[in-house]
Amino acid sequence: MKNHTKALMGAVVIAVAAGVVLSAQAPVTMTLRNGDTINVQLIDMGAGGFEVDARGTTRKIPVDQVAMVDFGGNVSVRQTWFNDMRASDHLVVFKNGDTLLTEWTDVGGTSPLILRFNTGRGEREISANDVARIYLVRPGGNVNRNDRNDAAPDRGGAQADGSIAVMAADPWTDSGITVRTGDYLRFDVTREIRFGAGDGDVATADGNAQGRARGGLLRRVPVASLPVGGLIGKIGTGGQPFSIGSAPEAIRMPANGRLMLGINDLTFDDNEGWFRVIVTRGR
Repeated sequence: MKNHTKALMGAVVIAVAAGVVLSAQAPVTMTLRNGDTINVQLIDMGAGGFEVDARGTTRKIPVDQVAMVDFGGNVSVRQTWFNDMRASDHLVVFKNGDTLLTEWTDVGGTSPLILRFNTGRGEREISANDVARIYLVRPGGNVNRNDRNDAAPDRGGAQADGSIAVMAADPWTDSGITVRTGDYLRFDVTREIRFGAGDGDVATADGNAQGRARGGLLRRVPVASLPVGGLIGKIGTGGQPFSIGSAPEAIRMPANGRLMLGINDLTFDDNEGWFRVIVTRGR
């Protein structure tokens, strides 16, 4: 009888322990510095990086490969959040809209996870339930929309800081992001481009403010509803182009495939500059 009781108690202890391990996870979306996004269960964080569960398989992701961790919550990106962010800082964005510049050091607890931070004045613990996102690098580098003096990226596409450079001289840029029909993406776009040599041939993500275009170009650009020079997208190489612009609301993806970002123009040999784009998933 005693042996049976001990065996039963042992099974209960193992089950409880397993339950703790399983509950010590939080579903997150990680944006990597190469532009890829992955949906995982966050388990732990340590010297070896993040420990995550990806569809039943545990893996480690080095911290220096991660640009942002999204815990969920409908929070719109504000460029002012990053004005004081240094290279050594991590930015915590709370679901209530508050922010905290700090250093993310550890993950612990059970359910919910407890996130630990070094504030410079001691350790602070915050429930994962209260956090919307944590940025490990400053997205987009320079957040000043009108500053044209920062160095041009070596190439278009995903950058080391987690942003995407959409070069004005390239019709289409591979974002490095794969989407499925019905996915919602948010786009935060900075910088301006030139789509011609004229004094007014300048465009933001919403295109040229006066709708300027050479001849009948405006009627023939890929997305007629968006002024020339604006930011557009399509899914795959043969997808139908759609407007992105400054996109204050999340955009629903129309198909499965690779997200391509481009310039709403027909001629590109006289274009200059680039858009810096931060893409996040969710509404």
